[in-house]
Amino acid sequence: MYSFLKALIHNPREMGAIFPSSSFLAKEMAAHVVKNREGVVVELGAGTGVITKELLRSGVQPSNIIVVESSAGLVKKLRRRFPAIKIIEGNAAELVALLAFEKREVHTIISSLPLRSLHKPMAESILQQINLRLSDEGRYIQYTYSFNEDPFFSLANYQRIISKRIWMNLPPARVEVWV
Repeated sequence: MYSFLKALIHNPREMGAIFPSSSFLAKEMAAHVVKNREGVVVELGAGTGVITKELLRSGVQPSNIIVVESSAGLVKKLRRRFPAIKIIEGNAAELVALLAFEKREVHTIISSLPLRSLHKPMAESILQQINLRLSDEGRYIQYTYSFNEDPFFSLANYQRIISKRIWMNLPPARVEVWV
């Protein structure tokens, strides 16, 4: 929790939350990852690793998870907590370059990034990078604290198939799945 608060104080707009994700939110996010596909799951903005832990618990192999986190302090903690997972310190707006080493298909991108609180050009850049790196049959899983029913962005050739409220999170959140 200390690392989360330190990152929050250092850059609140990039953190986007005042508390780490709950296990209820993490379980909902992980439930939408197709576990038996070839390729990798990329997690954007892992924070303290609540969703990372749930991905492992749900059956995703550590060798099939790549985490991208911008906070150096959180990256250090994540590397200690999950030594078998590739943890990359970097900005999701440079996702294609950050994943240039990875030759396997990215079948899922799961994001805790606060896209609504980022400056619009930054959010659009991140979404463009997701669109470029996610496979044609891939899934993009995002949560937001907004309960607005209208999607606030779109990925070219993707459509939202799930939009579910998670009340057992502080604050309550909405999980959206795009295919």
